[in-house]
Amino acid sequence: MASLLRKGTRLGKYRLDRRIGQGAFAEVWKARDTVENRSVALKVTRPEAVTEWGRSAIEHEARAAARLFHPGIVAVRNADWIDGRFVIATDLAVRNLARYPKARRSGAAAMAVIREIAAGLAHAHSHRLLHRDVKPENILIFADGHAALGDFGASRFSKGATRTVTEAGTLGYMAPEQAYGKGRFASDVFSLGLIAYEIVTGVLPTWPFNWPPEGYARFRERVPEPVQPVLRKAAEFDPRRRYPDAVVMHQALEKALARVEDAPRRRNARRRRKPVHAPSPLSVQSEAFRRVHGKGLGLRFACQRCDGPISEAMRYCPWCGASDNSFRHVTSYPLVCPECERGVRREWNACPWCFRGRFVGTGRKPPPDSQAVRRCGLRGCSGELRPFMRYCPLCKRKTRRVWSHPDLPDRCPRCRWPTSNAFLRFCPWCGRRERRAGAFRPTKRH
Repeated sequence: MASLLRKGTRLGKYRLDRRIGQGAFAEVWKARDTVENRSVALKVTRPEAVTEWGRSAIEHEARAAARLFHPGIVAVRNADWIDGRFVIATDLAVRNLARYPKARRSGAAAMAVIREIAAGLAHAHSHRLLHRDVKPENILIFADGHAALGDFGASRFSKGATRTVTEAGTLGYMAPEQAYGKGRFASDVFSLGLIAYEIVTGVLPTWPFNWPPEGYARFRERVPEPVQPVLRKAAEFDPRRRYPDAVVMHQALEKALARVEDAPRRRNARRRRKPVHAPSPLSVQSEAFRRVHGKGLGLRFACQRCDGPISEAMRYCPWCGASDNSFRHVTSYPLVCPECERGVRREWNACPWCFRGRFVGTGRKPPPDSQAVRRCGLRGCSGELRPFMRYCPLCKRKTRRVWSHPDLPDRCPRCRWPTSNAFLRFCPWCGRRERRAGAFRPTKRH
């Protein structure tokens, strides 16, 4: 029986550092190439996969990716059998699109990702290769900010755009015809269209894919007008009304983006008048709460999904329940936690909001914190706590005494932290939805 993989295990010239993902028949590790002295992502198949699939099927991903050379496709640096395991080495990404809040907060960042992936997918389709599993987890973001499509393990070569192939893909992003084993190049286009809509609006369209889906007002606001019909056509339910492949979609997208980039940018240029919509009940409620309690709670930011006022300390949006807000580009702190993307001080040893973000402190006693309202309860620790901190930033001790605040007079039944039953729809700290009969229920916006 093959030995289990763990930190420090050597596979040929690679030394495993940290497992960053796993599936039914493979694991992905951050590893060190001891010969080239650089970090790589190492996909390692489990020994039982050889019995289940056979060597040829396991090697398929490497053979397929080896035929593709494009910045929008993750390049395979090395592939080999080592100690009975098939190993694929690629460049190391910092995260995938599912964990990339910048694309959800910025329409320009989202369009940049879709543009790069459309180009990479067009390159694959031009080589007659169907990916068949286009999803946010397979779109990787690298340290320089560029995006690339990876994981060609489910891909298949096709001689025609309508050739029937074995069912593969991920529910939620799979085209309707692909679910019946009739995947085609247009199926990959459909998946990319759904991803584009999701990262722009925060809403993933679902069956029966009627247009416009929920969140359409945000789609129109954040996507340039020439690009909107391109993404809509990509996400058409009927494959005959979609782009036949990513090559045609990429050409249409580039033409639309060229129109956007060539538009006059002078300050005195005439701007398209935005349609005036009556304010939604949610916006009226949240704005009223911000005017009264915004200063006391520090509601200086807007939720990336519903635009409701939130503070940096809140783990969940109290209006829509979103938990993926990023404060990387708006925080007033000097540093940013790499895990939760909230601000931190240089003197802290760990993120007081999520604990997982680790830092190297200065080693000096931190100066008094003018915003602190408590001290750490651990004997001998000089850590100071700002309102709603979950952990001491110096000793990492979890806050045991629940917080109170005059602007949040009620208590959440689940976590016992302060909330407001009269205004808030979700607990800002644990995400529990308010279920009282008299609770505010906004109508859906379309």
